[in-house]
Amino acid sequence: MNVYRILIPIILSILSGLSFSSVATSLSELHDIKKGKFFLYDKSSTGPTYELVLAKNGTGKYARQTESQISWSKVDDGLQVNLASPELIWAYQDQGVEYRSEIYQVHVFPSQEGVSFAQHMRVVRTDTMEVVETQAQHFAGILVPAKSMQDWQVDLTEGTWVIPGVDYILYEEFDIPAFGAVEANFFANGHGQITHHDNTVSRFKWRIKGNRLVLKYWQNGIKNKLVLRITESLAGVGLGVVIKATSHTGKAPLLRTGLMIKDQKTHFSYENTVGTWLRGEARYDYFEDHVYIPNVAFGSAVWSFNQAGEIERQKIIHPQLGTVPVCPDDTCYVSCTFTLKLLAQDEEALYVSIQTDSELVDAGPHFFMGKAIVKFDLKPYQSVSAFDYSWLGQTTLTFKSQSESARYYFMMMPSVTGAWEYVYAKDAPNNIQGKFTVVDGKLHLEGELETQVLEIQQSTRDSLNVCRYAEGSSCAAGDTMILEFHNGTDLLE
Repeated sequence: MNVYRILIPIILSILSGLSFSSVATSLSELHDIKKGKFFLYDKSSTGPTYELVLAKNGTGKYARQTESQISWSKVDDGLQVNLASPELIWAYQDQGVEYRSEIYQVHVFPSQEGVSFAQHMRVVRTDTMEVVETQAQHFAGILVPAKSMQDWQVDLTEGTWVIPGVDYILYEEFDIPAFGAVEANFFANGHGQITHHDNTVSRFKWRIKGNRLVLKYWQNGIKNKLVLRITESLAGVGLGVVIKATSHTGKAPLLRTGLMIKDQKTHFSYENTVGTWLRGEARYDYFEDHVYIPNVAFGSAVWSFNQAGEIERQKIIHPQLGTVPVCPDDTCYVSCTFTLKLLAQDEEALYVSIQTDSELVDAGPHFFMGKAIVKFDLKPYQSVSAFDYSWLGQTTLTFKSQSESARYYFMMMPSVTGAWEYVYAKDAPNNIQGKFTVVDGKLHLEGELETQVLEIQQSTRDSLNVCRYAEGSSCAAGDTMILEFHNGTDLLE
């Protein structure tokens, strides 16, 4: 059984990123919890968000994309929450046998920055209820009591606000969800209107009740309700929020987190585009000659400004070459389009709305695949001085030296125990040579006889100059080589 089946829905739900201020939570503070309603969410917003209602008698309720009764307890290292009705994440067939991937437990631990938590998942064979696989996903998070969250002291009736993750679409044929940010205008009389990703408009009623902002509206004949709470204030820009969304169909995902930003009606220009955009460990480089390279080594693209002051990009696919920035012949097709709108700018930070439209089958029609609000830190172009797992997790490089010219594949793979390992292959993806690690920015390649160390000496946007030596030695005793990226920039010449 493939552990990827557990993780696919989690990866697909990735929408946006934001930063939170956090306070250390000790084990004694976790053990002091007796009851209450809490929100538990991933600080990066790329992981899950839960609502946990804890009762004194060790029972309660859980909500994420479904709701369940729970039992909870204080364990030696934190809090443990068990779902009475495990949440279905993924259902599929393998060789005629039906399986389901489900969340059955959440574990909260103390941390120096907020909390850490584990989401425990398992794959169950539905005919025998046999558990055939388990996996725990770990996150750095925040656990906050609902009653202690900030009050709504911002004037919502000024300007247009962009609210994350409100639109929800499920492409049932592919079992793929898409989430969309919406534009909202609040009127002083308690009414307002939402503009959805497809430019349709819904009228809503809103009110502030304690520390909750409540919106009710109808869309396509379905009654929806949003309850927003503040997780963070971003002075002059907007808010971090957690959203509980319900509809009378019961199908909409319940819990979401993200950025609620006031549109400052600004536009992209060379001054606020060209450079390195940073989001956590990932980076995205925009060059003045309109070349875009995601995460150092991934497929490049060509970007442009449109008349609205937005950035537009396309992902172009060639049948043999794969992703290319420009098509060398007439056999390519556009697999994705990206439209970036600058909502606000705060010192060196950009708050950007990104809409993605993508094919779901090769060379097929484009579907709306999400509209997210993302915060980036804009820096002048940063040359690559160190190796990093963020771009070595799935990368192809060609090693060139006086004695060698070979293609190397770097990837993350699950081990027999279900834990993730970093491995590399030579000449073909299945020709695994061993594991690799990154230590102090240096790449260590484990081999049968010895471990080789690669150290970056110089970088360009299409290659790295490195020295290579045996572990325990130094550059002075090694040789030099070039590592060429497969990002397609050679097709621009």
